[in-house]
Amino acid sequence: RDDLDAPSPPADAGGQHWVCLAAGPQPGPVGRRLSAQDLAPRNDSIRKENLKADLFFLAHDLTEGRLVGTPGNALAAEFVASRFERLGLVPVGPDRSFFQPFNLTVVTLGDDNLLEVVNDGGASMRLRPGQDYYPHRFGRSGRIKGPVVFAGFGITAPALSYDDYRAEGVKGKIVPILDHEPWENDQASPFDGVVSAEAAVPFRKVLAAQDAGAIGVLFVADVHNHSGVQNFEAVAQAYWPATPPRIDRFFLTDYMDRIRIPAAQISPAQAAGLIRGTNRSLEDLSRSAEAAKGMTPVPLPGAQVELTLGVNRHIVPDRSVVALWKDRTRSSRTRS
Repeated sequence: RDDLDAPSPPADAGGQHWVCLAAGPQPGPVGRRLSAQDLAPRNDSIRKENLKADLFFLAHDLTEGRLVGTPGNALAAEFVASRFERLGLVPVGPDRSFFQPFNLTVVTLGDDNLLEVVNDGGASMRLRPGQDYYPHRFGRSGRIKGPVVFAGFGITAPALSYDDYRAEGVKGKIVPILDHEPWENDQASPFDGVVSAEAAVPFRKVLAAQDAGAIGVLFVADVHNHSGVQNFEAVAQAYWPATPPRIDRFFLTDYMDRIRIPAAQISPAQAAGLIRGTNRSLEDLSRSAEAAKGMTPVPLPGAQVELTLGVNRHIVPDRSVVALWKDRTRSSRTRS
């Protein structure tokens, strides 16, 4: 397709026809309709022996499952690049290489984590990490302190005329927001029905809060949609296991660098304490967030929050193998 956001052909493309490697099968000869019995163009170049050799090498223990950051993954990339070169594909990475470099981020839990709730009288209560709250991996390390404003689901979706930050009441505040999205069990939901919407991804929610001027985010379960007692401590332990997982969780560094504020998850029990000054239950306040165009943020009187988060970001360089196929059988110059 000509409308894909694909790399531009090299300047010396001339009158050749350029096709992205990921493009689908090429059309048959112009002017003749292919029948079901016709073989795909260049089908005879595909040989079982070659496919088997490639598959067996890439699946070999030597490539270590092609896990990010392993020598085996680097070896597999070199192998794919050599195959591209042998096939006559055109490198489109920097400096005319077959490699497009990028950075991934792995996050580990630091030692400096604290969440404290201070009431109007000055009395404070220190929450227990792993039992009352836990830091989110995508949040930024730092120390913040400020008043608290409940911001519904914390979603901004201009295409749906939906905004939980319509009022300018969260600037300089810490915002508790609900997990998931409004009408999550409704097939007719404008948020992609029962499929999780992009605007409801936690990373996107933190960016929306940040853009609205919030200094931190506290996620809490949407208890009106998910009733029952949650074993919050078990969830926290699964999120930050005592034994590091065999396969790390990776985040695209370019995305992670966009987040400049801390983010944590608090238990429903502690969230209920935060909203006590509204004289409403957490379930009642959560249910009111199911508003057609978004919720007007609700100040939570009687409490301030001090939050210190320590999450360590480790950069892992990686690379994709990229190439274009040049079709010399056509005279037009088209990007696909």
